[in-house]
Amino acid sequence: MTALAGTPISRDPLALAELYHSGLGTSWKTQRGAVAAFARFTPKVTDRALSRAITVSKLPPPVLALFETAGIWHETARHLARLVWNHGPDVLRQRATGIDPLGLHWSEIVALLDGKDARPPRRIVRAIAPLTLAAEYKRGIEEGRWTSMVTAAAASPAWDRTALAKAIAISELPTEVLQLFELKRLTYDLGSILVKMRNAIGESELTARAKKILGAPRRRTTDQILAELLLVRPEQGVELAVRRGKTAMVFEFKVPLDETEELLTGTNEIAALVQVAMMNVRFKRNADSDPRRVKARWGDSADKRAIARRMTAAGRSLREIAADLAVSKTTVARWTAGQKQ
Repeated sequence: MTALAGTPISRDPLALAELYHSGLGTSWKTQRGAVAAFARFTPKVTDRALSRAITVSKLPPPVLALFETAGIWHETARHLARLVWNHGPDVLRQRATGIDPLGLHWSEIVALLDGKDARPPRRIVRAIAPLTLAAEYKRGIEEGRWTSMVTAAAASPAWDRTALAKAIAISELPTEVLQLFELKRLTYDLGSILVKMRNAIGESELTARAKKILGAPRRRTTDQILAELLLVRPEQGVELAVRRGKTAMVFEFKVPLDETEELLTGTNEIAALVQVAMMNVRFKRNADSDPRRVKARWGDSADKRAIARRMTAAGRSLREIAADLAVSKTTVARWTAGQKQ
């Protein structure tokens, strides 16, 4: 099995066990020595967690294969270790051959391995994290289980095609940007904001800003990371007002005179930030009555044309621009004629 994408190693039993075995005999001699070496990890790696991870990693391949999609999480490992103690690996191997894991939650698979009836989890389970979903989709492509998002959604009834498309887009963000949120919960909403930022200011600029943040490590909240990516300085008290003129919307920035030197920035940068804001406003304003379905509507083709040119200048491909703006590649090519890709 593959490690759980976007999950801290201390909460990924198989990745933790793999790390332990890779250093056994060289970096550490015992499990206790490994736990001491893992002291820098967050969340903390305990003796019991490492022991469970090692136990689970030694399960027969047919048993591990049942969790290829559902995943083996920190809590999953606790239950699997109990099953090994109660039944032994041979019994679990035999039971695994008669289980079809498609569409099952990990707790249901555990129940079947325990010889009980599979029951859906009592509590509402969070939707699969975007990076985890994207990793599973790409793994399915490599293994030939599906060839596109359409066939993947058909093969996995629990997957939503729209969520899958968002997850893939989020997973394609620059590595440096994703690293900023390694120890935080990267949700679909947060990921969508980051994707819009990349589209507005360009991948190279977003990557450069992320590298700058990574180069000055300190504890930051998610909002603080986003603020730094947008070059916002909330501690300096900038006042922003938006009013409607006769023919246009007017954005007014009010900055104390003694701070203007630090806050003045290029018009291109401000334009990109305003563009992101307007995209969000239009996106939310045209929400469907069903909160699970949102229709993104643009003002007119002039808006799309301007954004397409910005995205082209930022190095985005015709295919990516067409997908983001819901137009054909031919239309994008016509709008951006004369610009360098």
